[in-house]
Amino acid sequence: MLIDQEHTSFVRVKTHPRQLGIPLSRWGRNLIACCPFHAPEETSLFFYDALGYWRYRCLQCGSEGDLIEFVMRSRFNGMEEAAARAEAVEFLGGLEPEQETKQDDHLWLKEVGGEKSKVLECFVRYCHWAACKSPSSEEYLQSRGWNIGQAQLYGLGYYSGDPEPFYSYCMLSGLERHHVSFYLDNLEAYREPRITIPARNSKGLIHSVYGRLIEDEGKIHPYVSFASGPGDTPFNIQPEISNPIIVEGFFDALTADLAGIPGVCATMFQELTASHLHKLKACGAEMVTTILSREEDRRAQEYRIQSYLKMAEELNLRFKSIILPAGESPDQLVREKGADYLIDLINKTEEDTVHTHRRSMLLQDIKENFDVAMNCPPETCVGYVMNSFPKLTRDIDGIQSGCFFVSSEPFGLKTSLLSSFALDLVQSNPHLKVIYVALETPRRQIFDRMIAMLTGESVLTVRKQSEDDQVNERITEATRELMNLVRNNRLEIWEDYPSFDSNELQSVLKEERKQNADLVVMIDGLDHLKIADRLELPDIHERRSFVMLDLYKSLDIPIFLGGELVPTAEGFSGPRPYLRDSDAIYWLDSPEENLVLSVNSNRLGVSHSYKSNIYIDPNSNKIQEVE
Repeated sequence: MLIDQEHTSFVRVKTHPRQLGIPLSRWGRNLIACCPFHAPEETSLFFYDALGYWRYRCLQCGSEGDLIEFVMRSRFNGMEEAAARAEAVEFLGGLEPEQETKQDDHLWLKEVGGEKSKVLECFVRYCHWAACKSPSSEEYLQSRGWNIGQAQLYGLGYYSGDPEPFYSYCMLSGLERHHVSFYLDNLEAYREPRITIPARNSKGLIHSVYGRLIEDEGKIHPYVSFASGPGDTPFNIQPEISNPIIVEGFFDALTADLAGIPGVCATMFQELTASHLHKLKACGAEMVTTILSREEDRRAQEYRIQSYLKMAEELNLRFKSIILPAGESPDQLVREKGADYLIDLINKTEEDTVHTHRRSMLLQDIKENFDVAMNCPPETCVGYVMNSFPKLTRDIDGIQSGCFFVSSEPFGLKTSLLSSFALDLVQSNPHLKVIYVALETPRRQIFDRMIAMLTGESVLTVRKQSEDDQVNERITEATRELMNLVRNNRLEIWEDYPSFDSNELQSVLKEERKQNADLVVMIDGLDHLKIADRLELPDIHERRSFVMLDLYKSLDIPIFLGGELVPTAEGFSGPRPYLRDSDAIYWLDSPEENLVLSVNSNRLGVSHSYKSNIYIDPNSNKIQEVE
């Protein structure tokens, strides 16, 4: 038998653990007590209502059952089962069966507490039974730090993707197939194996069941909902909680609740809305705390938190916001540092107001910046290394986030320098992606340039078959290497096309930044970039410079801009906005017939950060430092 259904009809309605007459403490959304079956002094016995009725389970000795069985074992141990069960039922006070929904009840009541709850609870029980039999679900739960016993406290389960066994189970439980299809309206749509997670409203009724892919590599959206339900009800919402804590993910909330932190709920990776806050306030919230993972677009995240603050103020709710360091989550934080650390962090965080919010965010940023710096050993290169430019890497501590203007004399060498940088960066940094935007030349010419640099041959040579078989072999290998870089999402080469403008560039690059933590952008021929915004600025260079600054501030990555400068006795002469806004100027020229590359930056604290003789291959035009 999958699940013992014999007593669920009456155990769920009238029986509550507090009727057992034993000391109980609130632990997250569950109740906890000392286990009388293995160690009366060890608080490891949980009472939970995750499967639709109250049950008990000890996470240490594994004892489990419904409340009738608890009374049988703890008070009438040694009696025959039938007699012990009768005594237990009498002890619990003459329990009555669950009342059926009246025929004339409003449809809304039937939707919330009638047939839908029965169907979803049946699905949850079935999936939990399946999880106990599934090695893949056990492996996944273990990878998240959970075991089957802990998963049972919250009704976590496993769905194979095949609905037929569940339909058969439902018929044995008295549910008709059309009821299951009606309330679990997405059951047939998703056929992959998933971990199931029930979601409840503040009264404890299941309103939806979510499924998470077990094998989610490469999947952007691993979660689905098997049953249509209210998307604005916070996951794990609990009544009578004055200071709820709002996190983003399911397991963030579940792990914190398992650790005993009260009132932790999740937005299920959705934006926090006024409806979320309304429901929390209806459950007794007086102050809410949001804990968010740090996003790459820091400015956008700060503006979003300001909107949350305004929503909270409109509802007379006090508000706190905590941004965790990059790569951290509440789930990870609780597992590594414990529940007390998170609670202490919340207590020490200053309450946000319109006046204190920016200060709170600033203090978090300063501390995170310090922690990152102090965790970087002196011999570590902060930026991306370039093996062909070891002195440059050493002098400027690698290619770091910044807006860099690149030019040369003669002017055409800037494309050779940018192409050499691009190849060096992807070859020297295995996780880095380079996007090369060619606005002055066709994309095919950039292919030929890079293949020539990889082979040491001239561009003219790589454009046709050679009489030398060894040359043809090198060209073939270089072409394969270039194709592999593209296949592995390490290199992209864009060219100008009719719809390509600054707005599109920003939109596409922001999406790229979300998918690639390590990204470098090179724009060769900035003077040819079409401008679609900043129409209030009459100077075209000023408008382009504003676009690049907005892009740099939102992406926080290295951006190289290739354009034209002219050296004069007073310094470089060119479009003033580029000179004013660039973090550094990379200048390549040939005084006295020697190529020299210099990096000039007043913003880095040193006017002349780098200067070195450079070698350019006469055939391929590949540029590197002189050894």
